Amino acid sequence: MGGGKGDGKVLEILAAGAHGPSPVIIGVFAVGGLVAVWCGASWAFNVRGIADRRAENIRQRRQLSGAPLGQLDGAPSGLMWAQPWYQRLLGAVMALAGLVMVLAGAMLWHLG
Repeated sequence: MGGGKGDGKVLEILAAGAHGPSPVIIGVFAVGGLVAVWCGASWAFNVRGIADRRAENIRQRRQLSGAPLGQLDGAPSGLMWAQPWYQRLLGAVMALAGLVMVLAGAMLWHLG
């Protein structure tokens, strides 16, 4: 570098940044984790709303296609992703993944 007064401070800042995790990465983990927890919990506990919307969509498609009650385009009516237990499972998995991300962010913050 040049030999000016500020060179020592620049090197100190660069050395300090190289040893700890970036605050941006910690923030991404924390915010992303909180969003995932919020969305997962909302999805897991709003099963009735999800199931009602899906049932209404199926009814509308059935009326338009004229398919019998038990079938829609040859597929069985009890599709797995339309079941409330599957919606709860996906919401719980998303909330758990969010908790893992929040914990990872907290560990990075603690280590830094």
